[in-house]
Amino acid sequence: MTKKERAERARMKKQLQEKGILPPDKKKLNRKKFVEEARQEWNARDQSCYVWDLYLLKAISIMLGDVEQRTLRVSSEAVGAAKCLKLAIRLKEFQEMVQGRGDTTYKIKEQYDYIRDIIEA
Repeated sequence: MTKKERAERARMKKQLQEKGILPPDKKKLNRKKFVEEARQEWNARDQSCYVWDLYLLKAISIMLGDVEQRTLRVSSEAVGAAKCLKLAIRLKEFQEMVQGRGDTTYKIKEQYDYIRDIIEA
């Protein structure tokens, strides 16, 4: 596509947005700020609620079904949710392995090595 064609498309898009046919461009998400806000909200959650695990499972289920709108490919958010599920299962396996060998303590590096492949996937 030539520069002239790109400029024409951008002009047409802008006109359609002004007429309300196309939605305005979304503001880019500040990921660091978003994560920090989520942590603060989570840490300030209602401690008298004893069913947070149910809400977490529902939220993860919603995110697992997230797809990119144009291509219908699995989104990076869905991959992140899937990683959380895999990590939870692997952490349980690690805990059982530690208990199975009769230990009550372990090194953080040992745990990290056990789950590294999921984190780096």
